[in-house]
Amino acid sequence: MKKIIFILPFIVLVLGFTAGHIVDENLQILLKQFKVEEATAKSDVFYAVSGPSFYIPNVKVLKDLTIGDRVSTIASIGKNVKEFVSSREFISKYNQLREDRKPTPPEAPKYSVQLKEEQKESLKNSIAETEKSKAQMPKDQQAMFDEIITALKQQLKDIDDPENTMFTPEMDVYIKQSYDMQLDDYNKSVAEWEIEYPTDNPKPMIKTWINTFLINSSDINFSAKTVKNNDGKIKFADQEYESKDGQWKLCYRAGKETVTAARTFAQNWLNELK
Repeated sequence: MKKIIFILPFIVLVLGFTAGHIVDENLQILLKQFKVEEATAKSDVFYAVSGPSFYIPNVKVLKDLTIGDRVSTIASIGKNVKEFVSSREFISKYNQLREDRKPTPPEAPKYSVQLKEEQKESLKNSIAETEKSKAQMPKDQQAMFDEIITALKQQLKDIDDPENTMFTPEMDVYIKQSYDMQLDDYNKSVAEWEIEYPTDNPKPMIKTWINTFLINSSDINFSAKTVKNNDGKIKFADQEYESKDGQWKLCYRAGKETVTAARTFAQNWLNELK
């Protein structure tokens, strides 16, 4: 029988758990067949939804499923994953992810007075280190350090030169303008983040996940011809299809019935989320 790979975005792997307990006997069996632990299954589902990404472990176990079994299994798995993503466990992980993805505010700017003092301190340390290195060298090699020390001392003196334009009130104006621009970008990013990741509400993230699947599976040509190359590997006869990405080819291998069932479930779920 033709090997089949599940396509549903929520069929990332086979699982059937709600509120931390596997409740579907058929899915218990499939979990064992996939050799996937419940904790791993939950972690992989969360990773997929938050990606969004699509991953199916041990797909070979699906090769003996009939078309009818594929469709019914999709519905069963979809139902259980829907329940999982609405559980407190999932939402708790989502809230942590939300905080992890929160934009980072810009650092408070350093103005001319502080920058000037920091530059002085840095030069003083450089002079002290160079003088220490000079003292550790043989007498006939110490002269090479004198030019460096002289240049560093001149730089230290130049910092207080009234003609020095590096540390002036005018420079502070540019520093503040730059910081205000960064702060404005940050505030815009936070506003977008709050819309994309509302507290205790992973629905926008789930909708993005489902929409990604619906888009990726919308133009599959299930009648596309395949051929064997010289190495015995199966390839598409048309180079246009051969150059398609892995998600497109995944849908193709799954077959029309499977993908249609998956898309129907995905679209119904998306309508509920709206």
